[in-house]
Amino acid sequence: MKNLLTVACLVILPLTSIAQGERYGQITDPQLTSIRKEAPRSSFTSYTNEKDAAVNNRKDGTFRLSLNGKWKFNYVDSFSTRPTDFMLPEKNVSDWADIQVPGNWERQGFGIPIYVNASYEFCSPGYAPYWDRPNPPYVPEEWNPTGTYRRDFTLPADWNGKEIFLSADGTKGAAFFYLNGQFAGMSKDAKTPARFNITQFVKPGKNVIAVQVHRFSDANYLECQDFWRLSGFERDVYLYAQPKLRIADFKVESPLDADYKDGILKLKVKVADSGKPVSTSYVLSYKLLDKDGKQVATSDYAVEAMPVSAPSQNTNEFIFDDNIIRNPKQWTAETPYLYTLIISLREPENGEVLEATSVKVGFRTVEMKNHQLCVNGKPILVKGVNVHEHNEYTGHYVTEELMLKDFELWKKYNVNTVRTCHYPQQERFYELCDEYGMYVIDEANIESHGMGYNREVGGTLANNPLFMDAHVARTINMYERDKNHPSVIVWSLGNEAGNGVNFYKTYSLLKESDSRPVQYEQAHLEWNTDICCPMYSRPADIEKYAKNPKHIRPLILCEYAHAMGNSLGNFQEYWDIIEKYPLLQGGCIWDWVDQGFAEKTADGRKYWAYGGDYGAIGTPSDGDFCINGVVYPDRSVKPQTTEMGKVYQNIKFVNFKKEAGTVDVRNDFSFTNLDKYDYHYIIRDHGKEIYTDKFRASGAPGETVTVQLKGIPQKQTNTGDVRIEFYATVRTPEPFLPAGAVIAREQNYIYTFHKDNAALQAAAPVKETETQAIYSGKNFKAVFDKKSGMLVSYKYNGMEYILSGQGLHPNFWRAPIDNDYGAGLPRKLGVWKEVSYGEVTAAAFNARNGEVTCSYKFPKADASWDITYKIYADGVIKVNNRFVAANEKTPMIPRIGLRMQMPETFTTLTYYGRGPEENYRDRRTSQFFGEYSLPIKDMYEPYIRPQENNHRTDIYWCAFTNKSGAGLLLVADRTFELNASNHPLETLDSGDDLHNAAPRTAETDHRHLTDSKPEKMVDVFVDYRMMGIGGDNSWGALPHEPYLIRTGSGNAIEYGFTLVPFGRKVDFRNLIYQY
Repeated sequence: MKNLLTVACLVILPLTSIAQGERYGQITDPQLTSIRKEAPRSSFTSYTNEKDAAVNNRKDGTFRLSLNGKWKFNYVDSFSTRPTDFMLPEKNVSDWADIQVPGNWERQGFGIPIYVNASYEFCSPGYAPYWDRPNPPYVPEEWNPTGTYRRDFTLPADWNGKEIFLSADGTKGAAFFYLNGQFAGMSKDAKTPARFNITQFVKPGKNVIAVQVHRFSDANYLECQDFWRLSGFERDVYLYAQPKLRIADFKVESPLDADYKDGILKLKVKVADSGKPVSTSYVLSYKLLDKDGKQVATSDYAVEAMPVSAPSQNTNEFIFDDNIIRNPKQWTAETPYLYTLIISLREPENGEVLEATSVKVGFRTVEMKNHQLCVNGKPILVKGVNVHEHNEYTGHYVTEELMLKDFELWKKYNVNTVRTCHYPQQERFYELCDEYGMYVIDEANIESHGMGYNREVGGTLANNPLFMDAHVARTINMYERDKNHPSVIVWSLGNEAGNGVNFYKTYSLLKESDSRPVQYEQAHLEWNTDICCPMYSRPADIEKYAKNPKHIRPLILCEYAHAMGNSLGNFQEYWDIIEKYPLLQGGCIWDWVDQGFAEKTADGRKYWAYGGDYGAIGTPSDGDFCINGVVYPDRSVKPQTTEMGKVYQNIKFVNFKKEAGTVDVRNDFSFTNLDKYDYHYIIRDHGKEIYTDKFRASGAPGETVTVQLKGIPQKQTNTGDVRIEFYATVRTPEPFLPAGAVIAREQNYIYTFHKDNAALQAAAPVKETETQAIYSGKNFKAVFDKKSGMLVSYKYNGMEYILSGQGLHPNFWRAPIDNDYGAGLPRKLGVWKEVSYGEVTAAAFNARNGEVTCSYKFPKADASWDITYKIYADGVIKVNNRFVAANEKTPMIPRIGLRMQMPETFTTLTYYGRGPEENYRDRRTSQFFGEYSLPIKDMYEPYIRPQENNHRTDIYWCAFTNKSGAGLLLVADRTFELNASNHPLETLDSGDDLHNAAPRTAETDHRHLTDSKPEKMVDVFVDYRMMGIGGDNSWGALPHEPYLIRTGSGNAIEYGFTLVPFGRKVDFRNLIYQY
């Protein structure tokens, strides 16, 4: 490999021979992956004693100097105008700007963030200086944004005589490092450490470090990930020192024996000695401690002094004999027990510690067994998410505090696996995965999506030998750094980069080096993947795979359930199938966090920006396609977070039998007995608790146990809906899960909603004018407009329910969600928008005492709606509807319902149905039936781009009340669906097309959560049905068939409800069963 040859040459050549004029050639040579960079090694810190090594806080007992913080910074857009004397200590940089490290420079006012999905950030056809198309390995030469960093540091006096290293743990861009004016090295891999031995360049006291980073290089061709394209230092920068005789690397393996009972500790240690022509005698030893600090195992390796031919290259590897650990506590994501392995170098005579380090060890075996991915001999289910590094303020720099927030949410919402899309995460991330229990699919920093997948010349870089060294280097960088983490259970070769000789090579290298399975999505069913790991295969597709007897590899979806905007529909359907077939073992949702950047409007309101919000005309963009998270950028949760947690739960309450008073508790854990948790159930009659009790359950993983219950009502009550809720809660607190935290829940019905037929009531008399039909009675008045057919005024006790004459009228439109745009539905279904937004005109209108009948015709949709109002003397109005779109060729319908607008004085919504969060027909398993009351101002989910939100399904009744308690009750004949918001539908509608896959233009008009402002009204939709939201993907997949609304004479619908006005001293709950 060229980088290794360069290192060898640089040992004897003066470093000043690296001329600035060679720079462009260096950054467009993919075989030059780095210069002078230390060989990749595992994550560890050097300590002066074993006590501090065991604690491993990277502060006490170590030689480490952080360079994080304020640096001086120079930014230019042009390659030729970059400074070339920046590295000279005498160069005055006082007039340079300040910048924080780590943190991408585009998030600190230099250059522009660019978001593209599958293309390259320097390509935007027709817009100079962007290229029209990629041309690997070349990148723009003149236009190449370059950032130059510089700062001083003082070398600690007690570092004298040691080997001193610089580590930049993640630098996006081709980075050239200088110490005191001398070239120290170069690195291109953005997501693994660039470490350089700088001993010969530093001096006692003040030193100057300077780094120049070029945004574009041949590395961009392999870093074409679906995320913000940013630049600069993304992770910690620091110096560290080690003794001349030092631990250079080590590999720990800790599998279980064939019976999965005893552990086997395997250890290889590399020791470097750069001090003397005769190597030093020393003792290499280790000790293994349990969590209480008790020594479990120990071993020594005595090394005698011997002459060496090349002191600077003196590295030896020592392999300890296998050590059998009897019946150790085993590591899994459910039981993340860690031992501490302390490795030390000692003086042979007095035992003085020369250097020590430590690593956490988890005893576990990962293997492919019986066509399944197994941990410790048992198949697991991957309940995962894809995790990008994202900070709403700093870009790709993620603090430990923010990482811990992610872990808290993962544990709370039953996530057990993370795929590091599409690059290795920072080192601390893996330590947290080890500690808190998270399976990791560790992915190499390789994606060349913009080159496509064609294996012919000019196509995928996977089959381009010019890029083989880069593929290999990035894979080995990941493997060597992360090899000792028990949480890493699968290696991934990369993402969306085609397949070919380069991935054949990296697969073989990993299989030769390690026992863990290796996966690669683009290998499909080729030989260089141990797991079939497709992306966005739909539920029917994975079921077909599982049924095919030819398939012997497990299927684990590397990406699925595209969570863009209001999404994650039919997620339960995925898991109904996954849990049915042993060959299906789960998947990782795309993705965890919305990649929005925090910005503020001119009046100070926060919103999140997305692709195309930055830069000049022509800036490439894929719009809000980066907004795919299960959580918002600040890690606040969404309704789909709750849905994910419910579907991912590991305890299921199934087969409830009211007659027998039993429920089955199914244990879907792989390593945890049911008896670890507490259990209780609550019986509610129309939302009101009438009985609660606890029970115990004990069952091994995979078992189902039957539990006897008490207090089950044996006959129907008069008050209606009777349901039972089951809960599993944490008994003993554990990280992120306090005692009492709910980890599993379910709701079943005992008796469904029941009400008697409404009593006969007196009809209200009608008085007609030329334009109106007016009904009145004691304390009420209802006015219908003959032209529109609408109820334009509805008063009770002087209180008006209708705003500006906008009474009930047919509506078929919803504000398109991202999945709708992806499937082109705003245009394909546009006829329904047209008839919904058009003038409301009745085709026929008839009024008589106690009744109005009205018909609407929609010729463009070949549809008709017949509505009947029965108006009673007490002000109650019964509404009956019949709708049919007779022509099967008419496009399917987004929703079917009635829309009205009410005055803003109605501030509270109370309803009985699914809640408390928004829900849709294909995303509602997490939302239980109950009575919920909330301010209407809160009936808005702040999706980053405004769209349909806060829908409710299975509504039996709802009540709108003002501050005095008076209001309007709606009682369903069976059930209806509902929206109620201060944000009118029109303000949520982004038109026919988002133009997501298009560069920024003068017409770009992206909408954000601050654009839809609440208005002085309540927009109410009483729907028969809204179509599902979908979620299989966001670029064409429709919601599943049961959740679509098809046209045709056979699909006519009928539904009804009753409007019941009430005064401020009336408890509307007493009225529900009368209508």
